[in-house]
Amino acid sequence: MEPDPIDPDRPQLVIVEDDPAFARTLARSFEKRGYAVRQAASPEALEALLAAQDFAYAVVDLKLGTASGLTCVHMLHERDPDTRIVVLTGFASIATAVEAIKLGAAHYLAKPANTDDIEEAFGRH
Repeated sequence: MEPDPIDPDRPQLVIVEDDPAFARTLARSFEKRGYAVRQAASPEALEALLAAQDFAYAVVDLKLGTASGLTCVHMLHERDPDTRIVVLTGFASIATAVEAIKLGAAHYLAKPANTDDIEEAFGRH
């Protein structure tokens, strides 16, 4: 089934998260704030989305099953260096935070992070 067309007048956001309940909750919250949201649960799913469109914003979980969210940060930044990427993790460490920022993330937040925290982090440089 094809996803609904994205409204080009709304900010485009992709959520890369392998926890379906958390991804749905986050998506609903951002949709209520006016974002057009797509979801991916893996680097491969993100790659498929990126083949069709660009995103102004991205929320990426650091740990995606056996994959690393850093791969997704790299893909997003390579596709569009202006994408505002926020990395979420339940396993915060300085080393991974530094790596995420080097790869193009705007900010790095420890879980649990809410929509307010993430939206505020989008604005940080």
